[in-house]
Amino acid sequence: MDLSLRLLQALAAVAEEGSMTRAARQLNLTQQAVSSQIRQLERVVGTVLVERLSTGIELTAAGQIVLKQGETLLTSAQAMMAEAREVGAERPQPLRIAFKAQSTAHFMPGVEAAIRAQMPDLEVRPLAVHTLPDELDALLEGRADAAFLWLPIGDDPRFTVHPLLAEKRWVALPPGHPLSGRDSLRIDDLADVPVVGPRDGMPAAVVDFWFIDPRPDGSRALFGPQARTPEECLHLVAAGHGCWIAPASTVTYFAHPRLVWLPLVDAEPNELALVWPRHSTHPYLNLLLQETRRATVPCSSEQLG
Repeated sequence: MDLSLRLLQALAAVAEEGSMTRAARQLNLTQQAVSSQIRQLERVVGTVLVERLSTGIELTAAGQIVLKQGETLLTSAQAMMAEAREVGAERPQPLRIAFKAQSTAHFMPGVEAAIRAQMPDLEVRPLAVHTLPDELDALLEGRADAAFLWLPIGDDPRFTVHPLLAEKRWVALPPGHPLSGRDSLRIDDLADVPVVGPRDGMPAAVVDFWFIDPRPDGSRALFGPQARTPEECLHLVAAGHGCWIAPASTVTYFAHPRLVWLPLVDAEPNELALVWPRHSTHPYLNLLLQETRRATVPCSSEQLG
């Protein structure tokens, strides 16, 4: 049954005006369109609904029944749409957060729980990403409202940056590597060790920071194979292609049977930040920042034992 509300509206207008012409004016349609709608409604119902008399148009007994019940349907439909619009207007827009799981697993679930306790109707939508370009693209393309990411991100005035915590850097090495038996490492120890990780599409300043290039003595870092994801980096290290320098939280997140993790004691720490587009108007970004600052605790070497 194809009973459209517009057909009921046409019948109501014809009953009120007693004329196809006047009903057409009321509905801002042509007379032919109104006549067509009445005929369509009669086909749906299966009987004649209007009579054309010399004095005008009147509804048949069946037409009176359809009109009465149809007015109830129209009233219910209007109430339904008004209520839906009201509820939709009251419900806050979702808060979409881009993140790397290995960097945020120790605080992000607690942040979401704290936000939900204050704003039960606010939907927090996590968006997992792999690299800095992925996160920045998600922000610029409107797929995320905010992102947890590691600094630096390059000199980009399009973003508001809120540093949150600093983490020591650690180095992943394969078992049996000449350096794997040490308790800790210094940057000079890595002079002949290729460093794996993503480089393509990354700002030069970002690559320099993550690969520690140049080294404090002015020498250049030795670049190993590129990898896009942490899992790919771990695989390359385990397969003997070099080392990977990563934040402390990465060590706690990934367990790998063929890796040795050692702290890099003289390297500048990694700094995690909450970032969003500079001109964003999302009303709950400050709430996200507030609860994140309460929840973030740096991962340290003591947490890795």
